[in-house]
Amino acid sequence: MPLTVAVQNGLGDIAAALRERGYNVVSMDDDIGPVDVIVYSGVSNDLTVFDTVDYYGDGTTMGVSNPSGVMLVNAHSHSPAQVVTLINHRFGRLEG
Repeated sequence: MPLTVAVQNGLGDIAAALRERGYNVVSMDDDIGPVDVIVYSGVSNDLTVFDTVDYYGDGTTMGVSNPSGVMLVNAHSHSPAQVVTLINHRFGRLEG
């Protein structure tokens, strides 16, 4: 099953790069289920849509599908390729 990545609006180039590499990409504005990664940009973004990202132990009811928690990626000053590499590295996926 592909990993699900929630991407903030305005980061379409990053969303496209992730889709090209087989990730299931959703918008942070959509009513979404559990995600593995949240990609946002900036230092004062409102992530309240994920008010349940804290991991309390079951990994599925807290807005997180990965039992080790959700990965937050601040894409500010990173290229789409750099963001993909960060996520690939975290989840042990090969580049390419």
